[in-house]
Amino acid sequence: MTDSLHAQIQFNEFGLPVATAFDDIYFTNENGLAESQYVFLQHNDLPERWQTHPQSTFVIAESGFGTGLNLLATWQLFLEHAPEHLSLHFISFEKFPLQHDDLRRALAAFPQLKTLADELIAAYPSAEPGCHRRVLAQGRITLDIWVGDILTQLPLWLPHAQERVNAWYLDGFAPDKNPEMWQQPLYDAMASSAAAGCTFATFTAAGAVRRGLQQAGFAVTKAKGFGRKREMLRGTLPSNTPPEGPDHTTPITVVGGGIAAACTAVELQRAGYQVEVLTPGIADAASGNPQGAVYPLLHAQRSPLAEFFSVAFGYATHFYQQHTPAHWFPSGVVQLAYNEARQQRYQKVSAAVVDGGPGYDATTVQALDAAATQQLWPALPPYPSLYYPQGGWLRPGAVVQQLLHGVAHHSCAPLEAIEACPEGWILRTEDGQAIRRERVVLACGAGLKQLLQPFSLALQNVRGQVTQVSASKTSATCPLVVCYKGYFTPVDQGQHCVGATYARDDEDLQARATDTAENLANLIDNLAPATWPTDLTACADRVALRNTTRDHLPMVGALANNLWVIGGLGSRGFTAAPLAASALVATLAQTPLPLSANLWQRLQPQRLQADD
Repeated sequence: MTDSLHAQIQFNEFGLPVATAFDDIYFTNENGLAESQYVFLQHNDLPERWQTHPQSTFVIAESGFGTGLNLLATWQLFLEHAPEHLSLHFISFEKFPLQHDDLRRALAAFPQLKTLADELIAAYPSAEPGCHRRVLAQGRITLDIWVGDILTQLPLWLPHAQERVNAWYLDGFAPDKNPEMWQQPLYDAMASSAAAGCTFATFTAAGAVRRGLQQAGFAVTKAKGFGRKREMLRGTLPSNTPPEGPDHTTPITVVGGGIAAACTAVELQRAGYQVEVLTPGIADAASGNPQGAVYPLLHAQRSPLAEFFSVAFGYATHFYQQHTPAHWFPSGVVQLAYNEARQQRYQKVSAAVVDGGPGYDATTVQALDAAATQQLWPALPPYPSLYYPQGGWLRPGAVVQQLLHGVAHHSCAPLEAIEACPEGWILRTEDGQAIRRERVVLACGAGLKQLLQPFSLALQNVRGQVTQVSASKTSATCPLVVCYKGYFTPVDQGQHCVGATYARDDEDLQARATDTAENLANLIDNLAPATWPTDLTACADRVALRNTTRDHLPMVGALANNLWVIGGLGSRGFTAAPLAASALVATLAQTPLPLSANLWQRLQPQRLQADD
């Protein structure tokens, strides 16, 4: 079905991994952990530099993730020796990620790292091109794995990583085994990303590598190699003046009470900011539905929309598992090809690159025939389908409430306008209040349509009505989210959620009997010949507005000085919000982004300015 970017490996007589494409080992047969500690930690002067690091985050970049051994060695040392106030940002590039099973087998060689390795394996991303962000060690470590050729990915990463890296691990297969990587653009990118006092270390002492690093501006010296290796290289970039850091002292006000506001507040707090939330209510709009599905929006081409959701999806499931495990259910999601048009569309989405398709990884999406669909749940109709094994559902209101627990929030009437003032911004509410704040993030969903009119941004609100039905004997056995023209969730507290209507430019919040009938009719019609949907009875409805953009990508970025926005999340808000918030806060904190520069540019609110 799909093409795989995964590494092709075999295990040698010592039980250690060897890359067949490069005929090279991932780590030495003698003691791979000791080599990582000697080459990359000791020769980047770690952990000593952590004791006196002037910023709150130490940034390490690496040219080959491989088995993650360098990360684990650094992680272990960091927890043992770094000051408690210091966090670690570890950025790694990998063209051919290992399969989960191969990664687990490779790291089994290091039982002393098992606890850390288990956490890494649980968070290990799909082999989708782009940046996959994961947060480890209870928030102290941020891991960015950039999947793809490093010389292709570096220009997409570098615009937001200038002068940010404190140490480089120049790793990878040996220069004579993988000469395509060891090129001048890599060394130049290392220098461009280097912060004041940046160091590097590498296992090789090859003359071409030494000369390339020197040409990029590094002062290079030789050191004793590990074990039987005679020499290795280490060095520094002559210090420039450190860039001015971000302002962490001025509080940031987040306006909104839904998933966008909650994720933004969580990310701001983790980045060290003082945060307050202003909102009329918590999860009282589109984020307050009884159940919500989390799965990606994919296309038959690697469009910007598919690029965003293929990485946002993995971060979202990781985020909810970390922050709200009691309200997140990784059940899987199935999309039924209930007619010929859907079958053709899904065949294109699931096609391999060699067949002209996008080649999504099997851990992201799988094409199932009718028999395999029914193996997921025998009560499903015999249709082909797309299956998202890592997808699932959550309780939106409870998730938002839990995310905002511990965040200072204050009730206010809905905002009707925002105005600039000398000290920042005036937030004018419907009841006549004028709230003055210096730094503001607007994350108020459907309210953005009116608030952002002075910025000439074209947004649309879409009315959606969901219907709750009482579970029957058959429906209560549903183990996963079922999508068709609508969606049907597993039972929760005796009820299922059936949704949802999609009415553009309709902002009436009263429930309609016609919409209830439409939701039930879609379920019955799209799942025929299954008959169990006809036994379901509606017991409640809920109406809310989704804020959407014309290209269906989120709107994330700066509107003006000290004013930012996150919105336009549409029908996939719980899939999009965590990564969108992480990227927004990265720009505020002036740290490397978890998105390519091209994709970040496509999220900017200015793209939505209405034509004159």
